[in-house]
Order: sequence, then C-alpha cells, then structure tokens
Amino acid sequence: MNERWFMVGFIVFLIIALMVALYPLRKQKIAVISLLPLLIIIITFAYWHWGSFADWRNYLQDISRQQQVQALLQTIHGPQELIEKLQARLSDKPESARGWYLLGRLYASQQQWQHAHDAFAKAHQFLPNDEQITVNYAQSIWQLNKNKFDDTSRALFKTVLQKNENQPDALAMLAMDAFVSHDYPQAISYWQRLLKLAPPDSEDAKALRKAITKAQQRSLPS
Repeated sequence: MNERWFMVGFIVFLIIALMVALYPLRKQKIAVISLLPLLIIIITFAYWHWGSFADWRNYLQDISRQQQVQALLQTIHGPQELIEKLQARLSDKPESARGWYLLGRLYASQQQWQHAHDAFAKAHQFLPNDEQITVNYAQSIWQLNKNKFDDTSRALFKTVLQKNENQPDALAMLAMDAFVSHDYPQAISYWQRLLKLAPPDSEDAKALRKAITKAQQRSLPS
C-alpha cells in the first residue's frame, strides 16, 4: 500500500463515519450542511497531528531510504568503490558528521588507520558529543599510536564514560589502559562494571572473570 491508496482509504472511512454520525440529524438539513465541513476539518486535523498518519509517512520514507540504499549497494563492487562514492558525496556535503563517520568505519575495516583517523576527526568536529563517533575517534588515535594510549585518547574515552558510565567500548579500553599501566585496582573496577553488562554464561563473561582474576593476582604483594 502506498501513500495515495492510504489516503483514499482514509477518505472513504471518513465519509462512512460521518454518515453514521450525522444520520440522527438527517431531517435537519441545515444542521447537517453546517456541521459537515466543520467535522471533516476537525477529524482530518486531529488525525494528521495525533493519529498515525505522521508515523505512516515516516514508515514509507524509511522504506524508500532502505530501497535506495539497497539499490546503491547493488551497483558497488567492493569497499574501495564505496569509499570513493562516499568521498564524492562528502565533497558536496562536507558538514555531514554521519558521512565522515561512515567513511571512517570503511577505512577502519580496510586497516587504513590514518585515513580512518582523519575521517573520525572530521565527524567528531561536527558532532563532538556523539558517543560512537568519540569512541571510534579515540580508537583510531590508539591504533595510530601503535596500540598505546596517550592523553588525548584516554581523555576521549573518559569523556564518553562521564556521559554514559556503562559504555562498553570505553570501559574495555580504559580497563586495558589501567592494566598495562599496572593500575590493577582500576582495571578490576572497569572489568567488574563490564561483567555486569555481559550475559552470565557468555564467553565474554568468562573472559572478563579471567581478566579480573589475573589483575587480582598481579595486585597482591610479592
């Protein structure tokens, strides 16, 4: 069903509803004639603003966007071609934070960390409070720094936790940072917070328990 047929159906339903509502006044033609336009306007306005028509339009738009994306993907024959198409789109709309973020993810999937970092930095510039953008930006810095933390990446991860104390990527990265820095109590604290988020019997939970045990052993006086 498209939007046009939906509107036709709604109009038919509206006419039937009005006929039922005005049937008791069928002998009072003046009242019917005067009330009919007013009722149509009121019902249509109410349905437009408080009914499901706005949601239906959004649904149709989402379907249309998905179809456009699928059509685009069918014309693409590899990640590099997708990168080039996205670069072309960004040259026309360079202020698109989401576009830069997606470009960064594409570069990261190809292990092109300098390009990924540059794209994430652009996305972060436009949306500095976005959680996923900040996490990926910090991870790209960590990758470029040969898997070592610096003040910038560490501060970015901590900024994410200040806004969302249960953000798993930030917790995992900061736990790793604390562990390699021999701050075992802090590493244990981060991993325990992560453990609460993992399904109890999952492989992630088992790995976290092992990491906590290892950190606890390291924290014991020799």
